[in-house]
Amino acid sequence: MRKTLSVLILLGLAAIALPMAAAALGLDIEAKAGAGIALGATDNSSISGSPRIAAGGGVGLDFYLVNLGPIDLGIAIGGEYSYLTFHSVWSDFPFPGEDQTTDAVYNYVNIPIALVCRVPINESIQVVVRAGGLIGYFLDGTADVTFTTLPTPPRTTLNSDNTIRWEYGLHFTAGADIALGSGISLAPAIQFDMGLTDTSVNSAQPTPSKDTFWSLTAIVGIKYKVL
Repeated sequence: MRKTLSVLILLGLAAIALPMAAAALGLDIEAKAGAGIALGATDNSSISGSPRIAAGGGVGLDFYLVNLGPIDLGIAIGGEYSYLTFHSVWSDFPFPGEDQTTDAVYNYVNIPIALVCRVPINESIQVVVRAGGLIGYFLDGTADVTFTTLPTPPRTTLNSDNTIRWEYGLHFTAGADIALGSGISLAPAIQFDMGLTDTSVNSAQPTPSKDTFWSLTAIVGIKYKVL
């Protein structure tokens, strides 16, 4: 399933990228990776959480289609792997006086699609900002659950029975391209991804809730200027 999904993503990106490349005034290709924090949001007031590690990497294409003086505008697309970890405490569950603590890991493949803006600061540095959305596909994960006094259950495997496969959200990055020569740039940036889709299948919970994810990561990319 993972191999099939990867092939479909690559074919989809190619189908989008090839026509855009023909019309692009500028084209940058970037490989990037980084790490930061992940946290979730829920409408269940009994659940609290704390930040845990987020990491990921991938490739991106920036197609610059319009020049407004020194400013370049275009479309950015990419394919990324996202590793998210979460820690949460559900107070008074499954009964008053008992707390459920969960440490979970989620693995996603994301496709960000955004508007991109590039502004030169000097001959060597350009500020690059992207704002748009993402489509995420949940690969797999695990959840370790403990209780205040009850026995510890076995590790839970996260799959389509308890986790929604497709996720939609917002995608933002802000950073700089630092020219190294020969069309190559170092591209440090901050990336913020915010899920808008309820990720949990609530069949096993007494009260349905909406649970979403977000992550804030510092990333470093190596970018090659094709056009």
